[in-house]
Amino acid sequence: MRINFRTQIIVTMTLVIVGFISSLWFAKDIYYNLAWAFTGLVFFINPVYPINITDLEQEKVKKGIRIAGMILVFIGITNGFGV
Repeated sequence: MRINFRTQIIVTMTLVIVGFISSLWFAKDIYYNLAWAFTGLVFFINPVYPINITDLEQEKVKKGIRIAGMILVFIGITNGFGV
């Protein structure tokens, strides 16, 4: 069973918010960065998109989402998001 776009957005944004709060609470940027890296990994593994853009070529859309996911992973791991 694949997770749809809306559910994946809600879960990943919740994770990012929890990472942000954890980073503020513990005064360590790593939690926020790991939350973003995990979000990118989720979109790399399960490249979902809104149903209203089905008129585009699905393979190109999935490839673009995977590239964006890997960019998030790279930025998260290299400490690009600081709190």
